[in-house]
Amino acid sequence: MTQSVPYYPEQGALVREDALPGLLPPGVRPEDARLLFVHAHPDDESIATGATMGRYAELGAQVVLLTMTRGERGEVIPEHLRHLEVGRPGCADDGTALGLYRVGELEDAAARLGTADRFFAGEAPALDPAVGFANGTGHYHDSGMSWGADGRAAPAPDASAHSLTAATVDEAAAHVAAAVRAVRPHVVVTYDDDGGYGHPDHVRTSAVTVRGVRLAARPGLDEDGGVVDPWDVPLVWAVEGEARAGDPRPQAVVHGSPERKRAAMAAHATQIVLGEGERFALSNGVWQSAGPVETFRLLAGDPRAVPSGRGEDPHRRDAGDPASVPVSLVTSAAAGLVGGCVATVFHGAIWYSAAGWWLPWGLLFGGALLLCLSVWAGTATRRVWAAAVPGLSTYLVAWLFAYGRDGSALVVTDPAAPIGVVGLAWFAVVFLVTMLSVLVTARWLRTRRRELRPR
Repeated sequence: MTQSVPYYPEQGALVREDALPGLLPPGVRPEDARLLFVHAHPDDESIATGATMGRYAELGAQVVLLTMTRGERGEVIPEHLRHLEVGRPGCADDGTALGLYRVGELEDAAARLGTADRFFAGEAPALDPAVGFANGTGHYHDSGMSWGADGRAAPAPDASAHSLTAATVDEAAAHVAAAVRAVRPHVVVTYDDDGGYGHPDHVRTSAVTVRGVRLAARPGLDEDGGVVDPWDVPLVWAVEGEARAGDPRPQAVVHGSPERKRAAMAAHATQIVLGEGERFALSNGVWQSAGPVETFRLLAGDPRAVPSGRGEDPHRRDAGDPASVPVSLVTSAAAGLVGGCVATVFHGAIWYSAAGWWLPWGLLFGGALLLCLSVWAGTATRRVWAAAVPGLSTYLVAWLFAYGRDGSALVVTDPAAPIGVVGLAWFAVVFLVTMLSVLVTARWLRTRRRELRPR
């Protein structure tokens, strides 16, 4: 993390009398709550929200962390690790080695905070396969920071084309939205629109998180093309970097866990030096206070509204969700066996005219029935291969009726008689219907993907 000013002023210095005593919506117990924290780099979670994350973890909440970059452009404090810092003697890469090192620090910090899960943008579930990464890397790089002549923070002049700020807001937001749909949080926490102190990655993280929460309110797609139900986040909070007396937005205050916060900050040894009490310093050497009181401002939602209760079980599947592989297999196979038996029984029905010609209406009926069942199986489960299972089941049924025993009268394959021609044609119809149902299902899923893709 590039630093030349204090990271965050002392939090909680200005707590309003009407500040809410926590981040959760009314009626949601801590032990039932799910909170998603979205941060820009490793160490942000510990410095800015460590006390809050630790406190809710102690209360039994599911605390999840999404980190947008690996902090490749951080300024390294320990002398023996200075060679990892971009621009230092001995650093021969773009910060990749430092990023990998900081992944280990983040792993330790997250464990000390009590997080239930953590992942980077580009790692499941923070990955929208329909959107992907235009930079081709599958992840975002730390943008670094510099100060312009106007006093505003900007990405480093040599920021990578793979950096977070080089990506479009919609692309990065789509990956945040995927994480929101998967975690189904009652609360999302990120930065305010100024990023806390202006770091371009923080500013961008705030923008993509707010956008991602909105996208998550629409259905998404998993990597198999299955539809993932939307999720409306009840409350979105911003870390309050510097408390402002005139800010009209609702404020929340959390008296968190100082022990967990300090332990987590200690894990980020490349970035943080701990002093006595609550003091710490970054690479700029400026001592700051990191107390257990953290304040937040509301970005979205109504802190007085009781959530509708949708998705209280994060593993619950509704009718719109893709069915699991076992359920898809059993459902489509059962449909094929039942429908295959009915269609095979009727396939040989023939209407003979007085003029001597005949119409195999049973063959048409059986093909139509099989097509309907196959397309239903594929679209209902949101799986292309499931559309082929009823056809395979029907083929097995027809083969057993035709060749399972000698002298079968149900499926006749002797071409010398009309019934035998229809029997042979039935196998061809089953094959053609199976192929058609797969094509129809695949096209339907592609259409859904285009409709659901974030614009």
